[in-house]
Amino acid sequence: MPVEGAKPLFAVSPRRGRYPEFRRRRMAHLAVACLAALPLAAALRLAHPLRAPPPSARATEPDLATLKASLLAAARQFKAAQMAKWEAEARGAAVEAAEAAEGGVAQASERIRSPLQAEAFGNVELGYDGALGVWRNQTIELLEALAARNPTPAPLEGWRTSECKLDGTWRLLFTTGADATFRPTKSGGRPVTFQHIDARKGYFINSVDFPLTEGKLKGFRVVVKGIKLSNNEVSLKFKRVKLLRRSRLAKTVILPLPPNWLLRSVARWASRGKAQLSRRGAGFQILYLDDELRAHKTFDGQYFLQQRCRYKYK
Repeated sequence: MPVEGAKPLFAVSPRRGRYPEFRRRRMAHLAVACLAALPLAAALRLAHPLRAPPPSARATEPDLATLKASLLAAARQFKAAQMAKWEAEARGAAVEAAEAAEGGVAQASERIRSPLQAEAFGNVELGYDGALGVWRNQTIELLEALAARNPTPAPLEGWRTSECKLDGTWRLLFTTGADATFRPTKSGGRPVTFQHIDARKGYFINSVDFPLTEGKLKGFRVVVKGIKLSNNEVSLKFKRVKLLRRSRLAKTVILPLPPNWLLRSVARWASRGKAQLSRRGAGFQILYLDDELRAHKTFDGQYFLQQRCRYKYK
């Protein structure tokens, strides 16, 4: 029973009792102010619309056809600069001094020469002067840009069947590998370098022909077994070399090759330790593949660009 004159246990001050009403009025005033500001904000947007940056300020990428055309043009310019360098060497020019003076890179000297007339025996990169280096770098840059737009993410799908897209004959357009580069000579003429892929049997056949010469060596084939590692990587095992000769008696001479580890050891010795040899061994990663072009980078770091062709393979 309440006692007269006693204070309640939970008294509420008059100010606190009026606070909810004050808060409701304040929120109502804010809402009215926001609604009143909406027409002004719309008017400001109309007066100062957001404009898109001009086309020149936006990064534009070339279409695939333009990129491929630029890559092929750069590869041709690289080949022309390479021929000019070889002609200068034939005239006895001081090529090594020019390479050093013009910001180029001299090719590593080797203890032995390639028995198949390549620029190098081991896996070393081609030497280049300033002019050749410009086209080399530009070709690699365009090749990498093309690789970023590869339409075939699994180029080795169907390997060891006739359905693999790699199957066929491919002409070499560009490479940084000296052991896959052949210069014209008086005895051998201008070489034709290509690769035949037998996907069903699992072989890459590196081929060089000397059709415009009457020398004994008509051409040769290096038979390489391809072992699929993933949908875009393959390991290589070199099996044999087949020499094609202009002779009545022995038109074909087949030479078996030693194991890969021995070949790479000889390459390291021949290059005085300067050969670019990956610990992964021989093999490559396919960077790009469509119906016309293919590009790959070896585990040793060398680039190759090839184009499908109708060259008669034998």
